[in-house]
Amino acid sequence: MECNRTVSRITAYLHRNISKDVLDALKEAGVQDCHIYSARSLVVEEKKGVFSLLPGRDLAEDPLDTLFFLVHPELEDSLISLIIAKGELYFPGRGTVIAEEVTLLESHDLCVENELPSFEFKAPSIHLHPCIGICCIMKRGEGDTVARIPLDMGMCVPAIHFGTGTGVRDKMGILRITIPAEKEIVQSFTTPYEANNIMEMMIEAGQLSRPGSGFIYGFPVKKGLINLRVKRGEQRYAASIEQIITVLDSIRGNTDWRNRKSVFEKKARKKKVYIRNLVDLMLLCDAGTGIKLVEASMAAGAGGATMCHAKHIRSADSPLSDIPLARDACSMVVPESTVDAVVAALRQAGAFTDRCHGQVHIRQTSKAFTYVGRQ
Repeated sequence: MECNRTVSRITAYLHRNISKDVLDALKEAGVQDCHIYSARSLVVEEKKGVFSLLPGRDLAEDPLDTLFFLVHPELEDSLISLIIAKGELYFPGRGTVIAEEVTLLESHDLCVENELPSFEFKAPSIHLHPCIGICCIMKRGEGDTVARIPLDMGMCVPAIHFGTGTGVRDKMGILRITIPAEKEIVQSFTTPYEANNIMEMMIEAGQLSRPGSGFIYGFPVKKGLINLRVKRGEQRYAASIEQIITVLDSIRGNTDWRNRKSVFEKKARKKKVYIRNLVDLMLLCDAGTGIKLVEASMAAGAGGATMCHAKHIRSADSPLSDIPLARDACSMVVPESTVDAVVAALRQAGAFTDRCHGQVHIRQTSKAFTYVGRQ
């Protein structure tokens, strides 16, 4: 089915203890087409007593469930409010929820945005603000290196999940033996005013200027509530600093007051050449069909893909039960000029038939960086 319409993609990064309550509430509201995959979050754990004098790892991780779905834009506020209320996300430390504007390009007849009956829900007053998402793809085992940057800057609690890379690695000749296919994908969020500096620091920390080290890109987030509880330890005061920040955001109506560019701006670094005019093309399809579809995409101009396994969530009696529970989620950051050719190749490969139950949607990116030879 050709679509080519603007919809909202809502993504929630939730502590595993609360994800079931949120999913049950979404089902009751009428959200039938939803995907979920496992992830983990990182926080800084304050050491106590004599342990504070000892060197060593001070990062702690928690299990996350990442769930996402598409809806009509007019429903996004009510559904975000529902997620915030059922997950009690107004308490820092429980999770993050964002809404993005994406374009649904083409899909199987069953795999369109959720059609809900009239639905309204209002959560306790809380400020949702636009921000910039930063996605960094690195070799497995190295994600903590870049995830540490938004933690140290107090910007957000990053989410990390596993994936498999294909494409770029296969083009690097003998170097490919040093670049494992297993990847870690780090998702973090920051204010628009600090995004450039945070991305620069993540590039430096991950040494992304080296061949095969990784890939990073930014993308606009229409609105979101970001988990700010970057540290875990004894709370000495009636309110945590994260709660104070949340209240000030609501009072000011924006995050402009948080601009600290002059505070952590570093000395001049080597000027980097960023890649522009890219889009993040997301292909959802039945498990096992993603590899062949990515190969077709690469033949049409896509440079490669990062794939992860997701689970399709729907009611047992839903007409969507024809879609297998196991799904492949394939992210391809491609030049905007190649999108039509890639979608045509996917159509030719049967992505939108009953064999694959495919869906393709894209989101804009602000800029990207990776090693591209001498700069």
